[in-house]
Amino acid sequence: MSHFHGNSALNIHPRFQSAQVNNLLQSVSREASNDFSVLARLNENLQKACGEEFSVQCWSGDQLLRIPRSILNSLARCYAEVFNESWGEDWTFDTAMAEVNKCITAPPGYTPIISLLFREDEVVGFCWAFVMETDSLTEDSAPFSSSNFKRHESVNVAKYWLASVGRQSRLISMRELGVLKQYRQDKAPYLNIPIFERAKSMDCNVAFLRTKITSRVFKWGLGVGFVPLQLFMVDDLLLMKGNVKYALNLLYSSIDEAQKRKSQQEIISNIKRYLCN
Repeated sequence: MSHFHGNSALNIHPRFQSAQVNNLLQSVSREASNDFSVLARLNENLQKACGEEFSVQCWSGDQLLRIPRSILNSLARCYAEVFNESWGEDWTFDTAMAEVNKCITAPPGYTPIISLLFREDEVVGFCWAFVMETDSLTEDSAPFSSSNFKRHESVNVAKYWLASVGRQSRLISMRELGVLKQYRQDKAPYLNIPIFERAKSMDCNVAFLRTKITSRVFKWGLGVGFVPLQLFMVDDLLLMKGNVKYALNLLYSSIDEAQKRKSQQEIISNIKRYLCN
C-alpha cells in the first residue's frame, strides 16, 4: 500500500500582489511536483525490486505535524526494535516515542525531514535529519557529540570546517537511520534519497552524521563518500562529513539495474580507500 500526504497548504499574505502570488504558487507547485515525481520513481523501483507491499514516503517541516498517530506508533515500535537489536540498547515504546517527538517538534532554526519505509501499513525502516543554517549550530545541537562534556569540541570542529574550509552556510545533520533486520538488505538508499533530495532543494550540500565505528552506518557513510572528522575514543563514536550531491548520485546509481554493479564497485572502493585495504 502506498502512502502519500501532500505538501502544506500555502498561506498567502493579503499584501502580496497577484504576480507575487502566482510566483509563489508556481514555486510551491514545482516543489510538490518534484517531491511526487521522486517518490513515484522510487516506489516504482522499490516495488519492482522488493515487492508491491513495500513503499517509501517523506515529510519535511510542518508536514511532520500531520503524520497520522498510527504511523508514529508504528515508527516508535520500529525504532525501539532496530536499536535494541543492532546497538544492544533498551528502548521501550514510550522512550522511542519520546525520541520521535523530538524530531517532530524541532527547535527554531531547524527544518526536520523524515522518510519512512513501509511494508503494507507497518513502518519497517526510517531516516530523519535536520537542515539548519551554520549560525544555528550551537553546543546544544544534536547529534554532534558523544556526551555533553565533549559536545563543544565536536561542534567547534564542524563549525570550523563549515566556515573556514568548506565555506558552507547550511548543513544537514543526519540524526537516525535504521531498518528492521529482516528487511535490511538493499533498503537504505530508498530512505536516504528523499532526505538528500530535500536537502539539495534547500541549497544544502554538506551533511554530518555521528555513528559508532562498529555500526553498519559507519561503512555506509564511507561507501557514499563521507569522511571522519573527529573520533571520540571512549564511546567509539565518530563525527563524519559528506557531500550531499555526490552521495545522492551514488545512491541513485545503486538502485539502477544498469548502473548497480559500477556503483557497488565505487562504494566498496570508497570503504577500502579509507580503511587502507
